[in-house]
Amino acid sequence: MMNIEVCLKTVGKDATTSKFELRVDGGETVGAIKEKIAASQLIAFPEHSLKFNGEKMEADKALSTYGVKDSSSLDFVIEASEESIAKQLSDLLRHRDLTCDELGLLYCYKHGVSINQALKTIGIDAKLQDFLKDQKTFVLEGNKVSLVRGDTTLQPLSVSKQLEQLLRENGPTMDITALCSKFVQKFHVSVANIVQMRPAEFLQQEKDTFAVLGNGTVTLKEFEAGEKAKLGAQAARSRSPPAVRWPAQQTSTDRSRARSNERARQSPARSRPVALSQQKAKDDSMYQDLHTKISSRSFNSRAAQLLTQIADVVQEKTFLNVAEVVKGGSVGKGTAIEDCNDATLVVFVKGLPSEGHQKWLPPLLKSVQATLENHLPADLASDISVTADSVRMTVKKTMTVDLKFSPAFESYGATVQALGTLGPGARKPFEPSFVKESTQFIAKQPGHVKVTIRLLKWWREQQEFSCSLTRPSDEVLELLAVYVAQQCGKVDQAQMVANCMSVMARFDQMRVVWSNFYGKNDVWNPLMMQKPLLMDPVNPFRNVADPQDFDPRELMSLASSTHFFW
Repeated sequence: MMNIEVCLKTVGKDATTSKFELRVDGGETVGAIKEKIAASQLIAFPEHSLKFNGEKMEADKALSTYGVKDSSSLDFVIEASEESIAKQLSDLLRHRDLTCDELGLLYCYKHGVSINQALKTIGIDAKLQDFLKDQKTFVLEGNKVSLVRGDTTLQPLSVSKQLEQLLRENGPTMDITALCSKFVQKFHVSVANIVQMRPAEFLQQEKDTFAVLGNGTVTLKEFEAGEKAKLGAQAARSRSPPAVRWPAQQTSTDRSRARSNERARQSPARSRPVALSQQKAKDDSMYQDLHTKISSRSFNSRAAQLLTQIADVVQEKTFLNVAEVVKGGSVGKGTAIEDCNDATLVVFVKGLPSEGHQKWLPPLLKSVQATLENHLPADLASDISVTADSVRMTVKKTMTVDLKFSPAFESYGATVQALGTLGPGARKPFEPSFVKESTQFIAKQPGHVKVTIRLLKWWREQQEFSCSLTRPSDEVLELLAVYVAQQCGKVDQAQMVANCMSVMARFDQMRVVWSNFYGKNDVWNPLMMQKPLLMDPVNPFRNVADPQDFDPRELMSLASSTHFFW
């Protein structure tokens, strides 16, 4: 391993934009080094090169091939131009006009970096609107942006075509809910979010392509007559089964045999929907039965009582001026499962500094550890130890409890404001300060969402992950389940799990920002450039899927290659 200096430059300009050090292995390829630099510096363009002593380096060759040594200086040259950004924006505007805000968000979603940052990267110190005014390919009217087209008509939205394709692949007739679920699995966004209306209303508007049938299903227009005829025949059979005329000479046995034959003649028309319904109920019951086995209300009740005991000891026996003790973790959120249960107790202390955690936290943890060892009964807590940010103990030999500490703030807003004044390196110790809001966010989710969360945790425990960095945390699975539920609504449990597995298989494409506690404008701007992006719903300075905390590649591979039960 060695340290090299990287000089960031823009093509056509000799001046260096910035310099930074990078730790590399001489055996790594030039292509891998370029990817590291682009990711660390938030470069949105594929047009770049790496040079050593003025020589352009080939992507498939090792760094050592060029004689790069420790402390060597390399030039990372960005070869993108105004035309590069203009082309990227044109691709986003190809199908419809957008406002400047919508265009900026869509650019950030696709390229993982804000448009303003992309402009600065190539040396353009201007806002998006000013850049658009200088480009001949765009028309800016008020806040609306459109392409200069040969014709004035916009291309049709792709939603209709994508739904048509899904119907041809899975239909020709589908339940509207199932069709929308397939759409979510494919594009990670609901139909309603794009078209801004109920899917059924959108399908009814697209009369040339779709035909909405009377039982909550939809088919393609070309199959409408045949599908309606099938429905009519089924309805007629259900309302008035054909009468059977019995000849006078038939016995009761003959009549019984004739009824059986008549039912057999009718059954083929009904067998398929009945069989599908039975299979659907069977699949759903498998998930419900599993959930009953792994979830225990009595355990959650006992765990809550044990946490209260520990909190009482902390408040009564320590020297701390405790303002409040809040329960968190899977026990506090109500999402614990057997053999996978953890809890967090966050002690909010009056008088603690809002910064400099690295100075006051270690001695505080050691002091609390000694107090708990002296006052907690041995049959209640054991293995009391100090970690980097908590006092950890095993309670009743079944549950792991982390005791964490935070300054007592006046309000949630005061916490966010204090956090915003600090640099990125000082923000991680603030995570316990948001425990009340983050716990409530999950605890208030509907019951069926919590069922899904517990099932996903069980699935995770059946898999093998190479290290803690690749193992999805409880928080990742919880937020993923909430996101999927919000996108596709309440569906049966088997479908809900299938939707979650589909999203996990494409985790690297995820970009989720919540709006419960803050708006998009409150998000720390560099986070909007990260991909994947799974924002903490209560902390606008934290991406739960930050590459430093979680590598999703193993999760994606497992979710796409394994079944839930095997």
